[in-house]
Amino acid sequence: MRKSFSVLLLVGIVLILTSALNAEKLATEGMAWLSAHSEAAAVNVNGVWTAKEWGKITLNQAQGSRDITGTGDNWQITGVVSGKTIYLLFSGRGKVEYSAELSFESENSLNGKYCRFLMKKDSKTKPMHMTK
Repeated sequence: MRKSFSVLLLVGIVLILTSALNAEKLATEGMAWLSAHSEAAAVNVNGVWTAKEWGKITLNQAQGSRDITGTGDNWQITGVVSGKTIYLLFSGRGKVEYSAELSFESENSLNGKYCRFLMKKDSKTKPMHMTK
């Protein structure tokens, strides 16, 4: 009985450490993904937006900056504007859960896609449309 408990405890600790390392790796890769999109911002997306799947999303972008912070649907949002494209990471508890790539259509419309975890060429994406 005591040996079984020790084995279960050890397995639990390994699973927790593996999860923490994966979350850290994803966060590091997420920041690298944002940094790879390095054009100067051609638009400003500061304001409160609405997306069907996400509800109200608040994006904060200082005038002249390309960096974005925000919140939406209980997620912390980090992102950048590169040219007229917006790249966003949605994080919870320090872990990137979703990423999005949106095109600026007008002052009141962003259109693009999002996926679970970090977006890659072969990621299964869903459409995302945000309006002011």
